[in-house]
Amino acid sequence: MDGPGTVTWEEFLENAEKFLVVSAKISDGWELRGDKDIPGEAYLVRRAKCFVPNDSATKKDGSTGDDDDAEEFHVKFREDPHEATSTSETPFIIEHHILWSVSYSVPVLFFNGWKSDFPGINPVSVNEAQTVHGSKLNYTELSQAIHPIVGTPFLQLHPCLSQGLLQTMSKSKNKLVSWLSCVASAALNLKIHPEYFKLTH
Repeated sequence: MDGPGTVTWEEFLENAEKFLVVSAKISDGWELRGDKDIPGEAYLVRRAKCFVPNDSATKKDGSTGDDDDAEEFHVKFREDPHEATSTSETPFIIEHHILWSVSYSVPVLFFNGWKSDFPGINPVSVNEAQTVHGSKLNYTELSQAIHPIVGTPFLQLHPCLSQGLLQTMSKSKNKLVSWLSCVASAALNLKIHPEYFKLTH
């Protein structure tokens, strides 16, 4: 698919390579995996560790329990990710993947979070991911999907809204960064370092 609001595979790779140069410069941890020679088969990935309140900790309203639908989910990033600062916190691993959608010709964000020291243990639900700020996200196209490259379940920001976003970024010199800055907060509060924005102009 080509036209306004789309990104070619070549443009995605070019934007991704520049993104990786900045990531290496600021030690942000992004890397490129997969086969760049096959459209849609390479992707950006980063894994990070932080800490979140334990499920058994008291919630803001004073109640306790593990009702995922009602629980407010607050991610606390720490400078030193190796130890929790108190017994009321638990390790939390977040993994973000930025792919190129063959069907939509746009970038697409897949991510997972695990309230554990080990990926795959105690995954974050769609409901928890949508309340990461303590209030419902406006981004409604969040769902679970099978990752098209690694073949395991991930949370996904559906690419159907990305064309509209990209149409407003036609003058950006790095549409990947511009797009990511718009959708990152819906993906377990992904933070984009200001250094990346220099790529867009």
